[in-house]
Amino acid sequence: MTVAGTACWDGLPYDHSRLMAALPISGAGTSTDDLIMRMLPSFAALLMSACGLAACTNERVVASEPTPAYTRSEVAYAAGNRDLRVVLHGNPFGLPPDRFAEAVLPHMQDRVLGVKTNLTTTPNDTARRDYKVVLAFNVAETMLNSALCTEGPIPTAPPGGPIVVQGAFCRSGGALTSATGWLDRPQGPDDPDFRNLISDMTLSLFPTQRAELFCGLPNC
Repeated sequence: MTVAGTACWDGLPYDHSRLMAALPISGAGTSTDDLIMRMLPSFAALLMSACGLAACTNERVVASEPTPAYTRSEVAYAAGNRDLRVVLHGNPFGLPPDRFAEAVLPHMQDRVLGVKTNLTTTPNDTARRDYKVVLAFNVAETMLNSALCTEGPIPTAPPGGPIVVQGAFCRSGGALTSATGWLDRPQGPDDPDFRNLISDMTLSLFPTQRAELFCGLPNC
């Protein structure tokens, strides 16, 4: 699992062995708990400073483990130099469907790293029919991300309130990758946090080998 977005203190990975390796040794007999307690104020100041520099947002994205079948070569085959179909379910702002697509699609572009593609809800005949990206906003009933790839409508909640978006990169009826994103206080389709949410969701659905190598988390 990987976490994207800027959410102060939210989703911060705690790796005990790495933390201890970074702590200064104060002398024999000093317990690890004592060292952690001594360092907490410094860590807190560092994290708060980082949040200030990053202009903390209220959006976050958690990517699920890609399936073993997922490869970057297949991403290039599915999307390279062609249209890639996008299916949108739900409409958290109550916009006409075409207007909502216009609010979403620009922030999906150039997020499939290393692959030149056009993500669109109206693909031309260059698109490979077996592949699509699905984003479902505020699904009304509990649904696994892997189920997003099935054809047909997905019930969603009425507009308003926080946004939960579930996404998948699909081959035929199965998900190769998936992710879930949250936006606690959406301010409308032009909200920078909403745009970041869409961008981070798209990046999370197309992980690179480099990202996997440098993840470093036990459950990454």
